[in-house]
Amino acid sequence: MEHFVKILDILAWPLVVLVGMLLFKKDLGGVLRRLVKVETSAAKMMFNEEMKEVEQQIPDSPSEKSGESSKWLSEMIQIARINPRAAIIEAWTAIEVACIELGMVSGATMPRFSPKALEEFLYQIPDFDKEMIKRVMDLRRLRNRVTHGMDADFDFIDAEKYIELADKTVSALNAANKQKQAGA
Repeated sequence: MEHFVKILDILAWPLVVLVGMLLFKKDLGGVLRRLVKVETSAAKMMFNEEMKEVEQQIPDSPSEKSGESSKWLSEMIQIARINPRAAIIEAWTAIEVACIELGMVSGATMPRFSPKALEEFLYQIPDFDKEMIKRVMDLRRLRNRVTHGMDADFDFIDAEKYIELADKTVSALNAANKQKQAGA
């Protein structure tokens, strides 16, 4: 009898949990889905989804990386390890600078700087790829999500992906800039 009581004592909670799971199995799925949403940041999930969409739009360019680009990339990765938000903001700044340089070579002018002004500025550039404008604006939206979404926890992996996308975009913008300069 003493052994039977010890066995019941050991099995009591696991049996209660098992019976509870069987009785509430329909509701358990909903509870587990809510737990997953509580543990993960909705802003981070949205950021990752948008990042995947932008990544699919960017073709892999077979062009070689310049020494300057490789140095920039390694510096950005180091920054991302320390502060992912700062790295994403800095990567966006590189995109803005490349856009402005390309526009200046093409003769476009920008009276003031704002996201809407940047988009209009890019449309002023003759023969500029409209898909590139969409990519730049998508990357701006992602940067805004990081900058203004203080509740989200962006980590090194998120920053690293963004930096890679920014590097590809800056490389494409710089290539277009060189092409315009050579044609001028």
